[in-house]
Amino acid sequence: MDQPPRGSSSIPSLWCPLPSRIHPQRASITEFQLEWSVRHRLAVGRDEIARLARTDIAGLAARFVPRATLTGAQTLAILLTATFVIDDLNDDGRLRGRPDDFAHYASALSRALGPGPLAEPADPPVRALHDIGRRLTHVASPALAARIVRDFRATLAAEVRESTNNARRLPPDLDTYVQNRLATTWVLPLTDLAAAVDGVEPALADLDRPEVRALTEMTSLILGFDNDICGYAKDRRDGAVDVNNLPDVLARATGAGPAQALAQAVSLRDQVLAHWLRLYDRLGETAGPAPAGHLANLASMISGHLHWAAACPRHTIPHGGPVIRISPARRACDAPAADRLDVPSIAWWRDLPGTPRAADDGAAPSQRRLEAP
Repeated sequence: MDQPPRGSSSIPSLWCPLPSRIHPQRASITEFQLEWSVRHRLAVGRDEIARLARTDIAGLAARFVPRATLTGAQTLAILLTATFVIDDLNDDGRLRGRPDDFAHYASALSRALGPGPLAEPADPPVRALHDIGRRLTHVASPALAARIVRDFRATLAAEVRESTNNARRLPPDLDTYVQNRLATTWVLPLTDLAAAVDGVEPALADLDRPEVRALTEMTSLILGFDNDICGYAKDRRDGAVDVNNLPDVLARATGAGPAQALAQAVSLRDQVLAHWLRLYDRLGETAGPAPAGHLANLASMISGHLHWAAACPRHTIPHGGPVIRISPARRACDAPAADRLDVPSIAWWRDLPGTPRAADDGAAPSQRRLEAP
């Protein structure tokens, strides 16, 4: 087995007491997602199609919305596929290191998802997004479909900012990183769509409640943190440079070395998850069926992403197997991060009525929470 480079660190087990479930029609979701991707030329040729199948984006969608209608889960799977394609174009493809070109392309993508005819000429990702926009009208109300488009565009704008920072080697401070990471996970449009796919759509007023918005933001950050943490060992091994990676952001802020910065990142991630669990528990006591189903999908996104990542080639080290271990029990961190929930971008979470302060971060989750509907 190859030895890791000097200064690299293995990933500690990641705490997740939430159960992972998967849609009973996963096979049908996968078949539809692969056929749709090939038809829209997002994967061309045997190798690309095989790589797309190994990534198992449809399996991730099936974990995100395990209670969805089949049509709803299929629509979420192809929207998720589009986000992967866009990320790959920006991170590893023809737009890598070209933020101005990516900004121009993002404008075409943004227009494609909205209503109206498709501008020509249009390449495969643009055409695919146009098809997704048409499908949104069949699974979501007009108001929620418009919200999905709005949040998709906000995410594209955040991706452009991140691309610019990477190209110019402009390292963000922690607050700037958090503010952008809230969007670059693509969780905002995905949770908008997830709200529609179970067959009973919550009212927009329920989605806009401060407590629900806070849970959605926390879900986005947890997925972003987990992605950064899980990819950290592989990035260091491959010599990849990403000024927007959480451990590196914390290393710059605290002067920590790689191992300590990774431990600080896990500690910060655990602080946010502990806050999420308490708020979820409190909201679940009074939520009606539709809002409760939406909250359950947020829980499924957190646990589903971790279980998917544990087997995904994106998060494995060549010849070294998976770097992710999942534990239902919270691990004592050797280098705990300071309380950072007072970062300006997210400090408002702690001021919600009835929300416990960070001193209670170690509170154990209730059994009722673990039995999400």
